[in-house]
Amino acid sequence: MVTRTAFVRSAFLILARCRSAGLATAAALPLVAGLSCSAGESTLAEPAAPVPLLVTNSTCLEGRCDSLRVLGFPTDGPATPGGPWKLDLGVVTTPQACLTIPASAVARVIGVHDDGTRDTVAYTWTPARGIALGAQPPSWPWFFASPSTATFVPAQAAAWSVGLPGDSVVLPAASCAGR
Repeated sequence: MVTRTAFVRSAFLILARCRSAGLATAAALPLVAGLSCSAGESTLAEPAAPVPLLVTNSTCLEGRCDSLRVLGFPTDGPATPGGPWKLDLGVVTTPQACLTIPASAVARVIGVHDDGTRDTVAYTWTPARGIALGAQPPSWPWFFASPSTATFVPAQAAAWSVGLPGDSVVLPAASCAGR
């Protein structure tokens, strides 16, 4: 079942894809109603792909860098007692590192009722949805983590770059594969 919020997000994403394909908004609106777009644009049914992320370690001074655990914070993830849902993207120990934003991630929240029965709600995230980034020392507990960047949609570019800690905006970039 598609919620109204999910439909609206999907519609805006497809509208943006249609505009980037050169279609005027008036021409794209009927296509949004059908949740598809021509001109070679992908649809929501297609599987997502991992997206490269070039991270510049802003703690580096005179050849020494602090280690940073880079975390992704999906915008539509569950709120839990341990803080917001986080994706561990990796640890950066050098001036720059190429990390990968995964093709998908699932958070499962298990509820236990008074009668002992359980139910599970699964939250699925893909690069077509928003995410923000943050960094912290690897030794710190995850519940201290919080995002420091603005939200971006990884699927809207082939690769991204960011300086952490410090940058508040994640920018489209050339691929960082091989770094």
